[in-house]
This record gives sequence, structure tokens and C-alpha cells, in this order.
Amino acid sequence: MSLNIRLFQISAALALFAGSLLGTSRKVAAQSSSAYPHNQILQDTALYSFFALLEQKDSMVIPVLHLGDSHIQAGYYPGAVAEGLQARFGNAGMGWVFPFNLAGTNGPEGYRWHSPVRWQSERLVDKRKTDPLGPGAITIYTAAATPSLSFNNRTTQQIKEVSLFYDTGDVADTLQSGGATVTYTPMPYATSTAMQATLLYPIGQPEFQVSWQRSGTAPFRFYGGIIRNGQPGILYSAVGINGAQYFQYNELNSTLQLQMATMQPRLVIISLGTNEAYGSRPDAAQFTAEIDKTVHWLRQEDPNVTILLTTPPACMRTVRTAYRRKVGKRYKTLYRSSLSPCPGITLVTEEIRKYCKEQGLACWDFNAVNNARAALFRSGWAPDHVHFNPAGYRQQGQLLYEALSAAYDRYIRLKKSLP
Repeated sequence: MSLNIRLFQISAALALFAGSLLGTSRKVAAQSSSAYPHNQILQDTALYSFFALLEQKDSMVIPVLHLGDSHIQAGYYPGAVAEGLQARFGNAGMGWVFPFNLAGTNGPEGYRWHSPVRWQSERLVDKRKTDPLGPGAITIYTAAATPSLSFNNRTTQQIKEVSLFYDTGDVADTLQSGGATVTYTPMPYATSTAMQATLLYPIGQPEFQVSWQRSGTAPFRFYGGIIRNGQPGILYSAVGINGAQYFQYNELNSTLQLQMATMQPRLVIISLGTNEAYGSRPDAAQFTAEIDKTVHWLRQEDPNVTILLTTPPACMRTVRTAYRRKVGKRYKTLYRSSLSPCPGITLVTEEIRKYCKEQGLACWDFNAVNNARAALFRSGWAPDHVHFNPAGYRQQGQLLYEALSAAYDRYIRLKKSLP
């Protein structure tokens, strides 16, 4: 029996099962969902093709891409999801890595890069940027004749294979890395001189160093890399840019194309919407149109990719209220700051949920979970109440993992119930 037929049977069984319960539990379900939403994936049958791959976790690498904004760039949130998935379904490596510290911005704590040369950077959110920016939506560049980079791994993960993406300005320029066998392929959706160099080490390494001897004068551009450990399981890559919105990924769609071509994700998790919510006048129709464009670009590269959208946290906005106070013999205008709900967050949450339901996409409504479990996150907010602190992000990531794991368990139970 083909995989598609089997998945159809599971989906049909789920619909029948849900229908049989509807008459007796409609009232109870409505009360429980409004009072305390379950931490669950909405439209979870949309994940079943991905779940079918998880059953082959012992014999294949299963790439996952988590795309987003500042909530993703720091690494705590996607790192917690990755930790949970890899503990259950196997660990295939560190996934996407980029020298954020050399670009002068924050990044995951699990690694750092070092270089003797000075670098400049361009990001997806910059007004002036060069296309392409690479799979990570950010690049560093230098005019140095002999650029070199060292990857310092702060985790216990071993490095067996590294794919590095760069543009020296001359296809004749080669990469040196001691102890590695290096193969070269053109980097897709880029200039004719952009390359993907794959470094294969005979045994696992804790870190690596690379250098280039350049012959040209054009700026050398480095886009990042993908690290694998040679084992089957989940290869979880996170790409997040501070301040990013859907429209920016669509505007420079080579980033999405490069992600699909180089990472080849079987599941793409998209966590965007916070920055749109804080715009001057969020427009529901325009926001939904941008979501649809992103989904279109991903599906154009791989019609079978599984997509999961998440809603933003229950962020607040700071309101300053003026008041008069006598100071000495004069009255002065002072200000009090207070937090109030951000209307834009409600709008983007509703639009994401509605779009997913209409398009049959999986959705994790974290906004509802965050509101319902406010006490759990009381100490997890950063002072701006827009971002979480590290503990808050790890809690968010743990909840997403638990929702995915529960959906997978449900899939397995339904599959076993079929004749």
C-alpha cells in the first residue's frame, strides 16, 4: 500500500473519530478550549507526511527549518524544540550555523566564530543589501586577501560534515581546511562565483578552521554553513533575523529559495508576525497576502514540504501617561509607564489561525497557550514584555516540542487502529 493512500486512511479515520465524539462533547470542548486552551497542533493531520518520515528516523536524516525573527535568532526557543525532537527521534547534527558575533549581533550560545580579519555585515532587514544574502538571510564580507574563520563549538556535538556557503569572486579560489576532504558545487540562486564547499572529516571533530587564498579583488562574502554529525535523525536548522517580517523574506525571495535548495527541509516551522503587529497600522489583508507569498515560494521549491505556522507570544506595548507634579515651587510634566495588550498581536494571531484553517496548514496557536498559561511565563518575560528571557524562550520551545510529540503519538495510535 502506498504512503499517500495510508496517510489518507489515517486522516479519514481521524475525521470519523472526531465526528463520533462531537455530539457528546461539543459543550465540554467549547468550555475547555475557551477557559484553558490545550497545547496542541491545530489541523495536525497536515503533519502526517512528516510524521511518516519520523518512523524512518533510524535510517535517514530528517531536516527541519525553523524560520523567524528575533524570537528565533537568539537560539533559545528553536534550541529547545531541537533538543526535544533530537532526544526522541535522533540527532543528525547542529544544523545551520552563522558567525553572528563577527556580524556584531546576537546568536545562539552553543558556538562562536573567530577570525583575524575585520568583517562587515548585511541583513535581510537592511534597506540597502546585496542579493543574495544566503540561506541565513544575513552575510558577512571582507576585502581581506586571505580571510580565515575558526568555528568554536561549545557543545558536546561532534562535527563530521560541514557545508559552507561563500563567494570569493573567482571560481578558481579554493578553500583549505586541515584533515578534511573538500568537494565543491555551485551555490544555487546566486552569482556564478558563489560556491558550496562540503568538508568531510574521517572522524568526528569538536571544531574546525578554514581559510581562502584569493586571487580577485571583489569583497569576499560568507553566508554560513550546515553541520552534520554523520548520524540519522533530526537535523534542525534555525534562521531568524531581528526585526524580520514576512514581506522581507518575500522581497528577497532568493533567501527562501536557497533555504529550500540547500537545507532541503521536510518540515518548515514559521514563527513570524510580532514585528508586523507593532507596525503603525497592521493591515489584515496585506498580512495574510504576505503569508501566502511565503508559503508559495516554499511550495514552489518543494510542493511536498510540510509547513507549520505559529502565532506570536502575548506581547504587550508600553504606554506612557503624562501627569503633573509639583517639584519645588514649579509643576513639571512627568510620565508613568504601564503595559497594555498590543491590538496588533490579536490581529496577526487571528489571521494566522484563519489562514491555516482555510489552507489546511498545521498551526500552533502559542498566543492562546501563552495567555492561558500566563503564570508559567510570569518570570519568563524580558523587561520590554515583547521578548522572553532565556528561560521563557526555553519554556516556549519545550511547549512546541510537547505539542508536536503529542500530535505524533496521536498519529501512531490512529495508524495502529487501522486494519
